[in-house]
Amino acid sequence: MRTRYIEDLNNIREMEKNVSELIEVSYDRFILYVENNQKNNLEEIIDLDHDIRQYGADIERFCYDLLALQQPVARDLRFLQMSIKLASTYKRISNHLAQAAAIILEFPLRDEEREFVKEFIKNQKDMNINSIQSFEDNDNELALRTIEDDQINNKLFEDCIHYLVKLTKTDQITPMELSEKVLFYKYFERVGDRLAKIADYSTRL
Repeated sequence: MRTRYIEDLNNIREMEKNVSELIEVSYDRFILYVENNQKNNLEEIIDLDHDIRQYGADIERFCYDLLALQQPVARDLRFLQMSIKLASTYKRISNHLAQAAAIILEFPLRDEEREFVKEFIKNQKDMNINSIQSFEDNDNELALRTIEDDQINNKLFEDCIHYLVKLTKTDQITPMELSEKVLFYKYFERVGDRLAKIADYSTRL
């Protein structure tokens, strides 16, 4: 019985790594769009949102089942509690990326904006890898570095807003596009916050 319980905990860890890899695929599709301007890459991000959210829901159910049936204590209890929060966070990350993709389907990126997106994704792909690694390995030092990396996202968001203000002053952007682009960059800024939160979970194990 104990062997099965340990296997179940390991299965949760494997599921968490898998959902992190799906987030990585979403980032890769964004980069492909930036490079080739093919909208099907954005549509795939939107489609991936369903898979990621389903995966997250499966993790949540698995954790609740173990909490009810095994009544874990100490570190195992904290792990399952944090895993439920992690799954919910991944669902939000996926939704933010899908919403960002939907905006760009209607309001394509300018050349300058493509560079902003590249910088966001470069930083957040590292955060995605390091946050789940810190959680699975209970690596407090890596978690703290990952949390600190979110400052890069915050600075990029400020730069993006300044850029949009410049477009507004020179009448190069419509009010509708302006509002949607602010939201677009806000989604990326929020994703950074969510990835930092995953790293923070590891400090609570």
